Amino acid sequence: MRYLTLALAKGRLAELSIDLLERAGIDCSELKAKTRRLILADEKNKIRFLLVKPADVPTYVEYGAADIGIVGKDTLLEEGRDLYEVLNLGFASCKMCVAGPKELAGNTDNLTISRVATKYPEIAKEYFRHKRRESVEIIKLNGSVELAPL
Repeated sequence: MRYLTLALAKGRLAELSIDLLERAGIDCSELKAKTRRLILADEKNKIRFLLVKPADVPTYVEYGAADIGIVGKDTLLEEGRDLYEVLNLGFASCKMCVAGPKELAGNTDNLTISRVATKYPEIAKEYFRHKRRESVEIIKLNGSVELAPL
């Protein structure tokens, strides 16, 4: 019998996914063990788990290295892969926002924004395109985005 291969995003999302999988009767003891292994299995149910970075989950699924994956909607939108979202699991929500100096709070419709730093450049481009602000320069950062206004 062939294994079902499931790509799981490492980190906080993996913890929530493990809880969900256990409630479905899947043995996640290997996933919960303190190990550096990235390929684990539930032999009884013939499920192989790939523990990968969240941004890589869509790639593994799209190219067939994994049959299914569990990843955040933010990653799906940002990666823009040719995938079918089977189900919104309803956990690990994320909130996107545009932040700036306190004195600019309120109505920003007439505000001229020239640059925005973000971990999600594709989502930001789409947001500003929708707001008819195509001229905004998007700067990709991988961490500590809150420091970008410096």
